[in-house]
Amino acid sequence: MDVAIITARAGSTSIPNKNVMEVANRSLVSYPVKAAEEAETISKSYTSTNGDKIADVARKLGSEIIWRPEELWGDGGHGDVIKHATETVDEQVEDLENVVVLLGNTTMVDSDLIDQAVELLHERPEIDSTMTVWEAADDHPIRAMKVNDEGYLTAYDEVSEDAETDRKTYDSAFYYDQGIWAFRKETVQEKSGPGTWWWMGEKCQPIVRTWTTGRDIHNHFNAQLHAFYERNREDLREFEERVVWDEYGGDD
Repeated sequence: MDVAIITARAGSTSIPNKNVMEVANRSLVSYPVKAAEEAETISKSYTSTNGDKIADVARKLGSEIIWRPEELWGDGGHGDVIKHATETVDEQVEDLENVVVLLGNTTMVDSDLIDQAVELLHERPEIDSTMTVWEAADDHPIRAMKVNDEGYLTAYDEVSEDAETDRKTYDSAFYYDQGIWAFRKETVQEKSGPGTWWWMGEKCQPIVRTWTTGRDIHNHFNAQLHAFYERNREDLREFEERVVWDEYGGDD
């Protein structure tokens, strides 16, 4: 069985009641819940939350609620939230195989993307997981800076100090785009994933998307970008498939 887990907590410090705010005339959390419900590969969806309003929206769309323990209510510890939810589902069903995790504060996911991720896990038994990412350009980590003790900008690390201005000389760098994590259930126990994403296993296949997609909402400017995306979803998805996915082998 393949399931989707939507993570959406109450108590956001960036925007009050963020996950139930209206974006393009719909509650924000309804977007990933609806995408999971419409995905052909997903047998059941769950929403991990500590908020009654979030639970009400998710439940009305067919998602089962996983109530978080109080120690998982705060900032940080997202991996522990995912591990708790995965283990909870695994106890409830007999044949859990793969899990797709969606953030509750983004509109930029849909059923096709979920199906692509799950099908990739079925087609490639040698991989542990897949995640949606975007490729860095001007925001490449080699170009990163920090403020030193005197208040001045300086290179972030020794690699940045010796870097050229020509981006073509850098190795490609990718960032998770707040879209999809899809993984085999056992990887949440291994803590061997790439960098911060320890629950993803050692062999994580990227699905490369356009820069604007998958972004989660941290402020009202982000919310307006998501409203724009929703109003132009079909055109933007067509562009994404044509220009980006084929280049990285993400779509056949």
